[in-house]
Amino acid sequence: MGDVSTQVKSLMAGLAQGSVSREEAADWAMARIKDESAGYSSDATLWTALDRLAGADLQQGPGMYLHGEEDFRSWLADFDG
Repeated sequence: MGDVSTQVKSLMAGLAQGSVSREEAADWAMARIKDESAGYSSDATLWTALDRLAGADLQQGPGMYLHGEEDFRSWLADFDG
């Protein structure tokens, strides 16, 4: 799971810096969440991070995203522990 953790951290940092799109991060995370055989749900910190990334592209209205760069920085800080 180390490789996935590295990718999670990279995507969160990219979101915070604006170099990764919300949709790219959400799509990547959803693929991991759907892969039940990988066992990601057994690691609470990783699972929470994947869940957050999967919701990175949620909108509260047309063109208005629910989460912003401040949220992404907070997620990264939480993940880094």
